[in-house]
Amino acid sequence: MRSFNLLIIAGAILLQSCGNDSPNRGKPIVLGDPATIVTETDSQYLQDFVADVKPLQPVTTELPATDTAVQTEAPKEETKPEEQTQTAEQKAEEKTAAAPKGNGLKVEFKEITILIPNIGTRTYKQQDTRKANGATYEITSGTLVGNQIKTGGGTVTKVSQRYQTVIVVKNNLGTLVLESLNRTTDWQTLKGGNNTYNITGLGNNQLQYIKASPSAIKNAVTRAARNKRMNRATEQKWLKSVSKVRDANDKPLVVLLRSVMWKIEGKDANGKTYQKQLRIDIPLK
Repeated sequence: MRSFNLLIIAGAILLQSCGNDSPNRGKPIVLGDPATIVTETDSQYLQDFVADVKPLQPVTTELPATDTAVQTEAPKEETKPEEQTQTAEQKAEEKTAAAPKGNGLKVEFKEITILIPNIGTRTYKQQDTRKANGATYEITSGTLVGNQIKTGGGTVTKVSQRYQTVIVVKNNLGTLVLESLNRTTDWQTLKGGNNTYNITGLGNNQLQYIKASPSAIKNAVTRAARNKRMNRATEQKWLKSVSKVRDANDKPLVVLLRSVMWKIEGKDANGKTYQKQLRIDIPLK
């Protein structure tokens, strides 16, 4: 038993002496002290297991145009059919007068109907005025002087008129038309309202005619006589009848109305402009 206790005491003394071999034991750790630095040389513990961190690039997200419109544009209110605004053409169509009624010459174009009251006419050929832009007739009864043009069934913005006159020799020999002495006037706007336009300027004392000198008148008579294949003696009689005239309106010369033309302008139901022309020829008597 005594020997056992001695062994324990001896072991304790030995342990104490080993702990006192380190001169730094119990002292604080100093940075950079070579005694405290551990250098690892094993390559398996020197590997990098963390991926390099790359800086994030700025990301710009653009919304589609349609998305932007949806976000910024206020929703439109749905318009009911009965509340829709009328177009100018629709309003004009509502104000359009009905097709004119009455006796006379009635011309029914596609866009407009025209009536010249109380005259009789005839045509030279069959005319489909619904598909045409113009029409021609010859007056057989009634008169254009002081008459009117009535319109309806469409919108009219303007009615213009022009006419043609010709110089005629009238005497006991008969009537000789001097075709080379004719004149066509410029277009003149007719006055009117409520789809009625007054025909003016066609009176005998109002007609415009070509200004011709005495020599021009004699030349016109000679040309007209030869076109009719007159003999020399008859031609000289006609020339003698105009030997004293100094103006185209001196007797036996007469200014006659040969034809009248009207130009009707307006807009159809779709707002498209149109132009129609009507001509009436007057027989030379």
